[in-house]
Amino acid sequence: MIIWLNGAFGAGKTTVAGELCRRLPAARLFDPERVGAVLRRVRPVPTGDYQDLPAWRRWTVRLTWLAARGGRPVVVPMTVWRPDHRAALLGGLRERGLAVRQVVLRVPPSVLRDRIDADRVEAAARDWRHAHLDRTVAGLAGCEPGTIEVTHHGRAPGEVAAEIVARLDLNRPTSKRRS
Repeated sequence: MIIWLNGAFGAGKTTVAGELCRRLPAARLFDPERVGAVLRRVRPVPTGDYQDLPAWRRWTVRLTWLAARGGRPVVVPMTVWRPDHRAALLGGLRERGLAVRQVVLRVPPSVLRDRIDADRVEAAARDWRHAHLDRTVAGLAGCEPGTIEVTHHGRAPGEVAAEIVARLDLNRPTSKRRS
């Protein structure tokens, strides 16, 4: 199963992904931003957003599929606000026979702005994130049917991860789990 952890910048995807991997010891973490970083080095990104490169979407699908081989869950923390990009990614994974569940972390925009300002790890991306925040929040407002929405404001990341595990029914034995 692929758990695509989506949400606006500052929603806490990376932190919650770490908590999910702690609660699901067999899970692997896959970060598509690494694919984007490699592509930025080898080709121009005219729009400034590597997600606009078809190669990024193709390689993300391929590498996520590889990470999922062997039946282990894969947690993918990545903001994908454009519906056409989500369709290419999530649909591409499903076409490869993988069960994919999208979880969107919801946080009020004012809190997102504060979190972006406070982020010391991704400080270099601060201006870009602020410039794209409103568009990202709007793009995630109407996600696909079956998307699980979880509030991640005023709650500890472990509590959010526990809710995700419960809502995805991931504590049942694999042989009885429906994908």
